[in-house]
Amino acid sequence: MRRWERIDMNILDTIITAVSPSWGLRRVAARQALRYYQAGEVNRFSSAWLPVNTVDQENMDKTERALICARARYLERNSDMANSAILGIIRNVVNTGIRMQARTENEELNTKIEALWNEWCRPGHCDVTGQQSFYEMQRMILRRKIVDGEILCKLVTDRKHGLQLQLIRADLLDNNLMMAPNSQHVIRSGIELDPYLRPIAYWVQKKDPLGYVTLEPEQVPASQMLHLWTKNHPDQIRGISDLAVSIKRIKDTDDYLDAETVAARIAACFSVFIVQNTPQLPGRPGMLCKDKEDKPTEKIRPGMIMRLQPGEDVKAANPGRSATTAADFVNIHERLIGSGLGLSYEMMSRDFNKSSYSAARQGNLEDRRTFRPIQQWMITHFCQPVYEAFLDQAVLSGKLPEIRDYWSQPEKYRAYEWIAPGWQSIDPEKEAKADTLSMQNGMLTLAQQCAEHGSDWRDQLAQMAREKEYAESLGLSLNIHTSEAVQAAQANHTEGENTNEGSNES
Repeated sequence: MRRWERIDMNILDTIITAVSPSWGLRRVAARQALRYYQAGEVNRFSSAWLPVNTVDQENMDKTERALICARARYLERNSDMANSAILGIIRNVVNTGIRMQARTENEELNTKIEALWNEWCRPGHCDVTGQQSFYEMQRMILRRKIVDGEILCKLVTDRKHGLQLQLIRADLLDNNLMMAPNSQHVIRSGIELDPYLRPIAYWVQKKDPLGYVTLEPEQVPASQMLHLWTKNHPDQIRGISDLAVSIKRIKDTDDYLDAETVAARIAACFSVFIVQNTPQLPGRPGMLCKDKEDKPTEKIRPGMIMRLQPGEDVKAANPGRSATTAADFVNIHERLIGSGLGLSYEMMSRDFNKSSYSAARQGNLEDRRTFRPIQQWMITHFCQPVYEAFLDQAVLSGKLPEIRDYWSQPEKYRAYEWIAPGWQSIDPEKEAKADTLSMQNGMLTLAQQCAEHGSDWRDQLAQMAREKEYAESLGLSLNIHTSEAVQAAQANHTEGENTNEGSNES
């Protein structure tokens, strides 16, 4: 600001303050506040950066949701880098499936419930199409949530199998409806809402077997529909692709690698050109250069020789290009893409050549902190509601006659535990010693240690007891069934006997 501008501003402030002290004070405070945040400045460096901010998140999301989803699906189909991130999350969050174990007070009832549940999880029972198991549906749901940002799961009642699940693409939510015909509730982006933005029903467009959408949408009550997405804003109604923050960078990296591939192919071409030294005779037309396949030589090909006119000179063309910077460029972008998705560079690139044990261990722990909330999201929003609906249907159908007071105290019989897949150790010996020391000091329990590896501590102890009993029935005494203290005492006793025998012989 120039000096005369500061003087005029000071004079103006002085006049305003004399007329209205409170107004003058507000002007000074506002001007002072502008100096606090450089992020709020608009100058020649940031004049082109003026993002739009609205008071409603859904109004902002709905204009770009379909395009973001289409671009994410394109990368899912065509980008190995995008699939590396998607499969890395699915492989660590779901893997072979998040499994249920009943935890009522009656162990016989637990066994029967788990048997019914395992039978229902088979492809022909849980999936309305009869093509997927419950654990395969978990992987599909997580994939669609990452790529599309959301997916619908309708709870369907079937006479033969009881409960069945129908997975529906969120694209089928009818965006044209504004008001529910019967209740006059507001419909936004295909979801009927109450004044608190709580879903009442979902208006879903129906498709025939040929894939054509019918004109009449179906109203599905919210109690029969699971809308699986992540809410990041208080007034958000539908989800946005998890890849949104990285879509542009993934596409730029793929385009860069395509350009480097073309450049490398051209650089690999060593061609020979024949240059004319004598002038062309008058009236003699130029000869069209063709290759052995009688095609015009208009492109650079490996080992190509272009023949022009007689009496010409030969020149070699060796287009050289160094691609040494490509690896560094891709590494940086893989780190940034992984960071945007909460993944380490090793998890994103599958490159472990430059990682030390400490660095790999730290990256592994950070990745687990990314995967655990997603596992909890899967359990809370999908596995748990599905299991409770399954248990309701099992009681109604008479498959569990042992339960007589289910409807009066359902929480008593809905006691369960979900076992998510665990992770293998980078250095099993070091981590086993660390876990043993933590358990001896009371810093780690057996349940926590087993959960880290995707197993249940009750099953672990029960299996150990069965193995010990069977080994003893065969007359075997295995060291794995004897504590370290007992093993040490036995070893000392054996060493003492050997020493005494040696002394007697002497």
